This record gives sequence, structure tokens and C-alpha cells, in this order.
Amino acid sequence: MRYKDFYVRITPDKYIPKVDKKGDKILCEGFLIQVFADETEQVEIYNFSAAVGFEILENSFTEAVQLAKDFVECEEKLCKNDAY
Repeated sequence: MRYKDFYVRITPDKYIPKVDKKGDKILCEGFLIQVFADETEQVEIYNFSAAVGFEILENSFTEAVQLAKDFVECEEKLCKNDAY
């Protein structure tokens, strides 16, 4: 998916390691989100996981897309602030 000047790949993931409120290690469902510099997807800028119950509320592609867009927006603002 293209968003602004970036390309984003969102892949379902069933084994995202997290630590629950009790301090136990658990595996969660969610998505791997990768942000690339161009459409060839050869230069990965950043990647992160979106786990259900942590970064997203439900196992929804729509929520993962929104999180990816929010991330790009945030990065874009940071880059603009660094330019000055």
C-alpha cells in the first residue's frame, strides 16, 4: 500500500512475543508492519509489530492500516522538525 511518500506492507502474524500484565511471556496474533522507501520494497526503513491487546484492539486489517498511517504521519512530522 502506498501512503504519502512511503510504501507499507502489512502481513498477518500469529506469533508476536509480548509480556502480559503478570509479567508472563505470551504469543499474540496481529500484524507485521513494514515501511519501505519505494515501491520496489527493497529498502526497508522501519518495521514493527501490532499485537492484539497491545498496539491494536482487535485482529483487524483496518486497525493495522490505521496504525501504519499514524506511524507514517508521526515520522513525517519528526522529519520535518529535524530539517530546521
